[in-house]
Parts: sequence; C-alpha cells; structure tokens
Amino acid sequence: MGLFRRHLLPWMFISVPSGALAVSSDPAERLLPDVVVTATRFSESIDKLPSGVSIVNAEQIRNSAATTLPELLQQLSGIHTRNVDGSPDPQIDIRGFGITGDQNTLVLLDGQRMNENELTGIRWSTIPLDTIERIEVLHGSGSVVYGAGATGGVINIVTRAAKPGRISGTGGVSFGSYSGTEFNGTFNAAGNNVGLALTANALRTDNYRVNNALRQSNLQGDLRYLFSSGRALLKFGLDDQKLELPANRTEAQLQTDRKGTSTPRDFSTRQGAYVTLRGEKETEFGDLAADLSFRDNHRTALFDDYNLDGFNAKTFVNSRSDQWLFNPRMKLPFAAFGMEHELVLGVNFEWWDYRSRRFTGPETVPGSASADIPRTDVVATQLNRAIYFQHASTLPKGTVVSLGGRLQWVDNRANDRFNPAVYASGRQSRMVYAYDAGLRQPLGEAFSAYGRFGRSFRIATVDENYNQFGGPMFDSIVKILEPQTAHTGELGLDYKQKSLRARASLYRTNLNNEISFINIDPFLFFANVNLPPTRRQGFELEGSWTVTGALDIFGSYTFIDARFRKGDFGGVDVSGNLVPLVPRHKVSAGGTYRLGSSTRAAVVMNYVGEQVFDNDQANTATGRMPDYVTVDLKVTHQMRKLLLSMAVNNLFDEKYFSYAIRNSAGTSFSALPARERNVWLTVKYQFD
Repeated sequence: MGLFRRHLLPWMFISVPSGALAVSSDPAERLLPDVVVTATRFSESIDKLPSGVSIVNAEQIRNSAATTLPELLQQLSGIHTRNVDGSPDPQIDIRGFGITGDQNTLVLLDGQRMNENELTGIRWSTIPLDTIERIEVLHGSGSVVYGAGATGGVINIVTRAAKPGRISGTGGVSFGSYSGTEFNGTFNAAGNNVGLALTANALRTDNYRVNNALRQSNLQGDLRYLFSSGRALLKFGLDDQKLELPANRTEAQLQTDRKGTSTPRDFSTRQGAYVTLRGEKETEFGDLAADLSFRDNHRTALFDDYNLDGFNAKTFVNSRSDQWLFNPRMKLPFAAFGMEHELVLGVNFEWWDYRSRRFTGPETVPGSASADIPRTDVVATQLNRAIYFQHASTLPKGTVVSLGGRLQWVDNRANDRFNPAVYASGRQSRMVYAYDAGLRQPLGEAFSAYGRFGRSFRIATVDENYNQFGGPMFDSIVKILEPQTAHTGELGLDYKQKSLRARASLYRTNLNNEISFINIDPFLFFANVNLPPTRRQGFELEGSWTVTGALDIFGSYTFIDARFRKGDFGGVDVSGNLVPLVPRHKVSAGGTYRLGSSTRAAVVMNYVGEQVFDNDQANTATGRMPDYVTVDLKVTHQMRKLLLSMAVNNLFDEKYFSYAIRNSAGTSFSALPARERNVWLTVKYQFD
C-alpha cells in the first residue's frame, strides 16, 4: 500500500479534474439544466442559486463504484463518513464537525427530515441506491428554509416515481463476504394519473468483527396522484434492525486480535415507521405546497460487559420517540422595477415526544433479562414553530441576488420521573433566528461566481440535555444547553461547458456555543457542553469530465482547518487547537469505463488524511489517527433482463479505522477497525 500511496495516488489526483461523479453517457441528458429543490423547497435552476450545490443523478449512480449511499456521498467534496458501530449507517460529516457531524448535517428524504432529536444516526440503509432519482447536496447552511442542524449542509435524496403507463420491477439477491446475504425487490405500476412504487430489502451478515452480526429489513412505498394543476403524494416506510456491538479495540489488540470483541453480549435494535402526505398546486398567483408527516422510532440497547460491578453498571435502554411535522409554503413569482422576482414564504411546525427508561442489573447474569432494576424514566418534548422567507431577484445581465430570514421559537422540556431532585428536570424557551444573503454572477457562457453570508443555529438533542450520572450524587441531571450559532461566509466559482464541469469554493464558519461531548472532566461525568468559540474554514474543489463516449472520470479535493478560536476545555487552554476527528485533507478520484453497451467497470479511490483522536481537544496525545487509502471496484454486465455485478471494496486490503479515541494519559488509543477486503456478487432480474 505504501507503493500505491507514493506513486498511484498522486497520478490519479493530478490527472483527473476534481468533481462529483461520472456524468451521464447520454450527451442530451448532460446538456439539460440542473434543477434542485433543496435550497427553497421548490424546483429551482442551479444557475439561480448563490450556493455551492452538487447533484448526482440516477445515471451517475448506476455508473459509480458505490454499493451504498454513504459510499457514494464520501466521493463528494466536503463530505466525510466514519463508522462507529459496524452498521451500514455510518456518521456523515459536511465541513468538518467531527463527532457531531450528524447533528450539523441535515438529511432529507424527498424533502422530509430524517434526523432524529437524539444522538442516533441516519438510516442510510433504508434507501437502496437503485430507487434514487437524484441526490442534491447543498454545501453550507440551509437553516433559513429548514431550521436547526443544517450548518454544515443539506443532503436531499429524491426517490424515483413509477413511470406512467408501465408496470415494471426488479428482484435480486446478493452474496458477499462475512456470510452476507441480501434480498431486494422493487415494483412499479402507474397509469396516466396514479403511480405506485414499492421497494423492499432484507440484509443478513455476520460482519467483519466478532459480535457484529446485522439483521435488518426495510419496506418503502410511494403513491402519487397527478391532477391538472398539481399533484399529491403519500409516502410510507417500515424498518427493523438488530445489530451486535463489538466495541473498540485497544492499540495492542489491533495488532493481535483485530476482529475480536470485549463486549460479546452488547447489542442494539431499531424499529421505525413513517408516513408523509404532500400536496402541491399551481395557481395563477404562484405555487402552493404543504407536507404533513409522522415518524415513530423504538430503540433498545444492552451494554453488558463493563467493569463497574459495584455500581451494577450493566445498562439496558428502552427508548421511543414520535415526531410530527407540518410545513406549508408558497412561491410567488412577480415582476417589479424591471426585474424578475421569486418570493418563497413558509411556516414550520415540529413536535417531538421522547420517552426512555433505563435499567441496571448484575453483570454476572448474561443478557437483558437481569437488567431489571429501574434507574431512569426520562420524558422530554420539543416544540418548534417557525416562519421564514426566501427572496431572489434576477437583475440585468443575469445577476441573481437573494435574501432570506427565519424566526423560530423553541420550547424544550425534559424530566427524569424516577429522580425527584429539582436538578433532574428542566425547561427552556428560546427564540432563535437565521438569515442569509447571496449573489450569483454569470461570467460568460461557462463560468459563474457566487458568494453568500449567513447565520445558522442548532438546538441540542434530548441526549445532549440529559446526563444519567451527572448529578451531585452521580444520579441523573437535566441541563438544557444553549442553542449553537454560526456565521458562514463563502465564495465560489462554477464551470460548466459541454461535458466538463467543475466547482471551487472557499468558506469560513465561526461558531459560538458549539454543542459537543466532554468526558475528561470528572466533575462533568460524561456530559455534553457548550464549547468555547470554534472555527471551520476550508477549500473545496470538484469536477467531472466525459473524456470519450466510453470513459468518464471525476475527482474531488477537500481541505478543512477546524480549530478552537479561544477558551478552555476541561480546564485545558485549547486556543488554536485542532478539533478532533476532522481530516485536513481528503481526496476522491475515479471513473467509469463502458465496454460496449452491456458492460461497464467503475473504480474509485478515497484518501483520508490524518486526524486528531476523539477526546484529544488538548492536542497532547503522542500520535494522530493515521491517514488511509481505500480503492473500490465494481463491474456490471447486462444480459438481457439479468443484471450481474461484482463489487470489491477495499481492493488493496488496507488495515485502517475511521474512528479512534485516545486514552486518558494520551499515550495510546482504542479504535473501531474497518472491514478488510470484501466482495459482493449480485444477480438482479428486471421486468417491464
């Protein structure tokens, strides 16, 4: 691998223009204007947005070497993923927020929020790649339109509707390393006005580590009705997952027993359901739209192997949360003062309801049955009410100027009903706001420049406001944290000419009251806190090029400098220190080669630079997380109605990890080892 890093990696980066993903093989498709809905909640040309936007369409997804959605997103500039539990749902991080990347990146499925109001990850594995029509990534804040948690950026996944007048579908099976088996199927049926799309999959794998077996199944449905002046959509889904948790390996264990576990009985489960109803209507005044959605999640977890027997430290967690969302909005186009204008007005209502009971029991008795001593009974709610506007004016010579603002009222309540102490409950009401102002200026036929400045915010999750052991008697405590705020400035340049596209951007984000975790201060036992002032600044470069009718190539480069601006953390002065778990350099490069009309081969290389260990805000550990390079390869062949594919992940068998935490002395670390080389073979039957 050293030879590869020294010789092949520089060649791939220098010779390939940086970019998103391989472009479509259809020249006519490549010339169509890019339309996104992420920035305003309505369809909008990318040429009118003063923002950095990456778009990945269905053809690009089919041509890529990725087999999962996180693998695909990792190839884009500014996006980093890390796996902290061995599941197919890794953390996502846009623009360098480290361990809180999930809470600073907003993920939408067909415009609806997937993020939870607790410290749980996005369920990427519930969205098969072949059901996606396109992916829209808004780099930088989307708080004006979407509210909290969008400081790093917004990812909107748009799923495919059934094609009118057709009945079609697929059925497939995959076999892979670590006793992996996956069954998946889709069914689509549509007339002139009504369309139904269904997708289901079931995955079973022992995974790379001992005690890391995964069992999950998912079902998604999409019913759409078109009428003369609009459409209606009903979307629903069910998911069920059980995952065994192997925990970290020490530095020594990574050398002697990389696949082993010290927690052979730990596990987690997740069951979820959601339903969304959307209506859209065109009127003579403009466009109207509204969403009403409900989501229910039930999670359990057993942590059974910890050396705190005197405290009966075995813990079983049983949590449930519900979420209601209602988002009516309108877009009003009009002309005034010799210019074209578009005004988007919207209202958001969000209601979260959370319940969690936690039990302990003697570790000498394996399993969750003996965790029968109640310790906590937490109930929490969060109510969000917001109004927002987004206005864009098109000036002479194509200049677009935009201005937006948002006011949001947040009410948080949390209470541990098992603990009668005053400090075990809390309530907070805040008014927070966001704004942005931007400009896009065409520079000839191929270039356009953009700039924006804005303010965003994040509200602490339930898990960040509650600490089971933080009270004066090592009992529970509720401390509702202050909202996190950020100011971001960005300058960018887009290039689009025939089959060559590129984007470059510079940005800086200054944060106050950033919300994060602290476990180095014994008086803040495993607590979340508001950090001293921090900063993220960086450079993003991406591009794609259709070299010939048979060859597409792409690449991306990201530089991120994430630091504390001033202050102390756990009693240590951290002024100027690097924020943990943020790689300063990240490179992706690859391409697709089509061998005739039936066969294509895709390869992608990902390089992730060294990082500061988690919990090393003091930057005093004796080492850093090492950099790593992975290469993925996928070959597909169409044989009439059969699609055959072979995917090889981590082709050169790199021994790496994407998450590690230092020990208390800073002399060593423990980490979650990533998969070695693994292979998946897929056979899929297609009918229409």
